[in-house]
Amino acid sequence: MHSVSRNRSRRLLAAAVVGAFALSLSACGGGGSGEGDTVVIGYTGPLSGGGAAYGENVQIGLEMAIDDLNSDGVEVDGKPVTLELKALDDKYAPATAASNAQRLADQDKAPVVVSPNAGAIKAIQQINSGRSNFLISAYTSDPAIVQSDNPLTMMIPPNFESYADEFTETAMEHGGKKLTLLGTQSEYGQQWTESITESWSAAGGEIGKDNSIDYATVSDFAGPVSKALAEKPDAIFVGGPSQPTALIMEEARKQGFKGSFLVMDQAKLDEMATVTKLDNLKNSVGVLPVAEYEDPGTEDFLKKFADKAGDKKVATSETALNYQGIAIIAKAMEVSGSTDDPEKIREAITDALPEVDDRYKVNGFPEEITDEGHLVNPNLEATFLDDDGKYTKIPIEQVSDNK
Repeated sequence: MHSVSRNRSRRLLAAAVVGAFALSLSACGGGGSGEGDTVVIGYTGPLSGGGAAYGENVQIGLEMAIDDLNSDGVEVDGKPVTLELKALDDKYAPATAASNAQRLADQDKAPVVVSPNAGAIKAIQQINSGRSNFLISAYTSDPAIVQSDNPLTMMIPPNFESYADEFTETAMEHGGKKLTLLGTQSEYGQQWTESITESWSAAGGEIGKDNSIDYATVSDFAGPVSKALAEKPDAIFVGGPSQPTALIMEEARKQGFKGSFLVMDQAKLDEMATVTKLDNLKNSVGVLPVAEYEDPGTEDFLKKFADKAGDKKVATSETALNYQGIAIIAKAMEVSGSTDDPEKIREAITDALPEVDDRYKVNGFPEEITDEGHLVNPNLEATFLDDDGKYTKIPIEQVSDNK
């Protein structure tokens, strides 16, 4: 049998005690180490394929928020906390998004997972309040997300149905009573199409055929646009990602369309102006560009965005609203005293909202969160881009999220 000297034995015993103590601190999330915790914020979104530009816009907002929050300093229960973003590509596939979210929660211990796709969020809602508990930071305007009675969901953008009546009224004022439908064929696009159809009909307008197309696969828009214009519309409903939407509007102008466009909230007028000439976008109603907001942090946010993304890229609401969303979650962690209990974090959002620093208020900052989990900015506005290329703000009365 091998023998060990008394001095060496003491050294081994001391090392074992120190190691056990360090291990116990690690299991408790860092304890009194003085270095604080690192908390993963998970993100699953389209980072390749046709939705990559959209997914990148979201990711930039998350990265900007985490950089600023870490610079300012986050302290939870008396301990410094470092936030870390972990992003996984789901290529817009709901099943992949759910798998990614499960991995982020289980392997990376993410208490929050961000998703910017209604279909993906619905899939994730099936798993986030069971074996794995985590808060979904949901970037979608589909009201079904908060109609699901999921207790761990925070919905960020306004309910898209709020826009339909004002879009209809504005388009009729600047065009006429006949509308043709040329939106995207996605589930979300068809929900928008149905909402606009109901509002237009209720206002006494005439609805043409549904000429919806798959914005993700169609690349030659001349035929679909020609078919839509054959109905001689005064207005056209369009919308999907900004890039193909801009090309559809450009094609309509090439073919002689002089009327107005109703642009669903997924497409952004200022972002589309980087794809086509502004003249092709005039006489359109859509969501208000970030640069038109006058929140306390808007100007500084836009400068930081340009430094990070370059002058040629436009800061969209995907970037700005997710920037705000992470700031809200970080403050809710501070208020709740927890980085790993999603129920406490969600419960603390109401008290956290008024405590968020003004620098993170950039795009219509919310003043409350509903019992169902929807962040609400009571002063929602849309915009009309006139023939002079100027944006006119349009107040929007928000509809209920109830079924």
